[in-house]
Amino acid sequence: MLPRIDAKKQDAAYAAPFAALAVGAVAYGAYALISSPPESWTLMLAVILGVIVCGQFQVHIGRLTGFPRVGVSVTMLAVQPLLEAPIVSVCVWAIGMLVSQAIVRRNPLHTFYVTGLGVVSAAGFIGAYLGLAALGAWLPVVILGATTAYYTVFLLGEFLRHRASAALDGIRGISVIDFPKLGLIVTFVSALSILMRYFDMVAIPWLEHSADVRRTPFVVLLAALLLYVVAQRIRSREVEHRLSAIVEAAVELPRETGPALAAALCSRSREIVEAARVEVRDTPPARQEIGARVQLTPESEQFLVATHKVGGSSFSREDERALATLAHVASEAFRIQCEVVALERRANTDPLTGLPNYGAFQSALVTANEHRPYHEGIALLFLDLDNFKKLNDNYGHRAGDELLRVIAERLQRASGGGDFVSRVGGDEFVVILTGLVSLEQARESADRILESVSSRLTLEGHDMRPVVSAGLAFSHHREIDAQTLVEDADQTMLKAKRSRHQNGSAGASSVSVSSHRSTRTNDIVSRAISDDRLVLAFQPIVSLDVGKIWAFEALIRYVDPELGPISPPSLVARAKSLGLMNDLTRQVIRKALAAAVEFHRIEPSITRMTVNLELGQISDYELGPFIREAARAHPELSLCIELNERSLRFVTDELRRDAESLQKAGVLIALDDYGSDDSSVGALVRFPMDILKVDKSLINDLDDVRQREVIRSLQGFGNNLNYTVVVEGIETPETAAVLSELGVRSAQGYYFGRPIGFGPTVERLRRTGARATLD
Repeated sequence: MLPRIDAKKQDAAYAAPFAALAVGAVAYGAYALISSPPESWTLMLAVILGVIVCGQFQVHIGRLTGFPRVGVSVTMLAVQPLLEAPIVSVCVWAIGMLVSQAIVRRNPLHTFYVTGLGVVSAAGFIGAYLGLAALGAWLPVVILGATTAYYTVFLLGEFLRHRASAALDGIRGISVIDFPKLGLIVTFVSALSILMRYFDMVAIPWLEHSADVRRTPFVVLLAALLLYVVAQRIRSREVEHRLSAIVEAAVELPRETGPALAAALCSRSREIVEAARVEVRDTPPARQEIGARVQLTPESEQFLVATHKVGGSSFSREDERALATLAHVASEAFRIQCEVVALERRANTDPLTGLPNYGAFQSALVTANEHRPYHEGIALLFLDLDNFKKLNDNYGHRAGDELLRVIAERLQRASGGGDFVSRVGGDEFVVILTGLVSLEQARESADRILESVSSRLTLEGHDMRPVVSAGLAFSHHREIDAQTLVEDADQTMLKAKRSRHQNGSAGASSVSVSSHRSTRTNDIVSRAISDDRLVLAFQPIVSLDVGKIWAFEALIRYVDPELGPISPPSLVARAKSLGLMNDLTRQVIRKALAAAVEFHRIEPSITRMTVNLELGQISDYELGPFIREAARAHPELSLCIELNERSLRFVTDELRRDAESLQKAGVLIALDDYGSDDSSVGALVRFPMDILKVDKSLINDLDDVRQREVIRSLQGFGNNLNYTVVVEGIETPETAAVLSELGVRSAQGYYFGRPIGFGPTVERLRRTGARATLD
C-alpha cells in the first residue's frame, strides 16, 4: 500500500505546476477577451466551442492498453487569425481545452494537468509554426512541423510524468508508442489544418466571388463537426469492443471454479477497464479506486477493486458499470456452482448415514474400473447385516438407524479414506477397494474391514455384536461391464450367508471370495500363451540431449475377445502360477527382436530393444542360453533385459555370474524401477548393470529441492560409472525441461509416447523418424 500512496503523491507533485499554468492561462485568456474585445467574438466563441467538441476525440496510439492517448484539439490553432496574436490565442484555446477535459475526466487535478500540458504543447505548435514560416517554408511543411512539435511536447510531458511518479503499469519509455499510428494521427491533423486554411483562404472567396470574403468561424465549426463525427465512430467501436469483452467474460467466468474464478475475474476486469491492478479483497475501494461487491466464497462478500488506470487518467462511469457487471456475473456463477454442488450432494448422498448412495456407487464403480492404471486391480466387497429386521422389531427403528450410522462410520474408518464406501440398500453396504496387486491383498483388506465392523457396541442400553455377511469379487483387469463385479460379490455374499446359517454359525461374521472370475481368467491366459496370441506394445526411450529416440521398451499386451484387455501384471502373475512364465518370455523376446529389426531398418540410429524379465530367468537353468543366442542372432542390435530392483534383494552369487555371462554375450542389463518402495543402495553396487532406470516416484514433486538433488546425484553416479541413467514417468514438457537442467540425458514417459502396437510404431518412425516428441 505505501508504494502506491507515494506514487500518487509524486504524480500530484508533477501535475501541480501544469495545473497552475492552466489556471493562469485560462484566467489571462478570459481577462484578455474582456479587457480588449477581439475583432470577432464569433470567431473566438467558435474556436472555444470547436476545442470543446474536439475534446471528445481521444486516440490510443500505444502498444499498452489505454496509454498513451492524444487529442486533436490542436487543429483549432491552425486558424490564421489566431496565429496573429499567439499568446492570447493559446490562452483562449486553453479555455475550450479546460471545459472539454472537465467533461471527459472525473479527476479535477488531472483535468487541469492535461490543460496545462496542452498549453505548453500549444506554445510549441505556435513557436514551430512561426519559426518555419519565418524561414519561408511551404505551408504544408509549416503545419506538419508545428503539429509534430505539438505531439512531441505533449508525449514528452506524459512520459516524464510517469517517470516522476514511478507508475507501476508497465510503461518503459517511447517503445510503447505505435509510431505508424502516431504518424497517421499527425498526418490526419496536419491535412485537416491545411484543408481549413485553404478552404478559408481559397474556396470561400471563390464560392462568394470576392477575394476579401472570409467565413473563418464557419470553417472552424465545420472542422470541429467532422472531428466529432470521427470521434463518435471511434467511441462506438470502443464500446462495441468493451461489450464484446464483457460478453466473452460472461461466457468464460462460469466455467471456472475456486481460486481460478477469482483469477479469471481479475484478469478480465483488468483488461476491460484498463487498470494496472485489479484484486478481490475484503476492504472497499479507496479514493481514486473503483469497486463493486462480489461473492466468491461462502463466508462473506468481498470487493472487486480496480486501482490505477493505465495512462494515469481517472476511471470513468463506464468503467464502474463494467466492473459492477463483471462482479455480478462472477457472483452469480459462484452461487449457481454452489447450488449445483449442493444438489449433486443431496442427489448422491444417503441422508441417514451421509455415505454415497446407490447412484453414486454405480458412477464410482465405472470410474474405478475404466480409469485404473493397467497394473492395478480392484475388488468389490458387498456387506449385508444379518437379522436387521429382527433388530428393528425388537428395539425400534431408531435403534436400527443408529446401528446403520455406526456401521457407516466403522466402514469409513476401516477403509482409511482411500476406498469408496456406499450404502446401497436398507442394510446393505459396498466398499470399492482400489490400488490392489493381488487377490490376497484384497482378502486381507476385506478381513480387516469385517473385523472392524463386527466389533461390539452398546445400542439402546444393550450390548451386542453386529453380524455381517460379506462377498468379495476381485478383478485383475479392466472389465467390459463393471456390473458383473456387483453380481459376483452379491451372489457370493448370499452363498456365504446361506452356508453359515446351514452350518449353525449364525453368530459370526464371515466373508466369502468369488473364484469364478479368477479361474476363468487363468484359462484365458493359458490359451493365449500356448496359441502365441500375445502382442507387444512399444514405448520410446529418448535422449534429452539431442531429442532423438535411441531405444524402445517392449511391453506385453493381450485383449481377450470376450473379457477385453487383461493387465500385464495379471498376465505375468497367472503365467507364473501356471508354470508358463518362460514360454511367455520367449515369445516376448522373439517378437521384440523381430520388431527391432524393422525399426532399425526404418531408422538406423535405433539399435536397442529392452524387455522385462524376472531375476531367476537369467539363470542358465532357465532362459540364460536362449537370451545369449537371441542376442548373437542379431549383432546389429543390442538386447537389453530389465530386472526389477526389488527382485535384487534375493540375488545370489550364481545369478550375479549369470548376469556377467549375459553381458559378455552382448546383452545389456537394466535395473528397473529404482527409487520405488524398498529400494536400497546395495542394488546399485552388488549387481552388474549397464542402465539404471529411475522410478517415476522420485520425480513426482520436482519443486522439492531434495528430489532434484537425488536425481542430480543419480545422474552423477551414472556418469562416473559409465551407466546410462533413464528417468521414467515423464508426462509433461515442463518435467522434461527440469530434468534436462539437472543433467539427465535419457528419459521415458507418456510425453514422448505412450506404448503403442507394432504397426503404429512403424508408422510413427516413417512419419517423424527418431524425433523424441510428436509435437
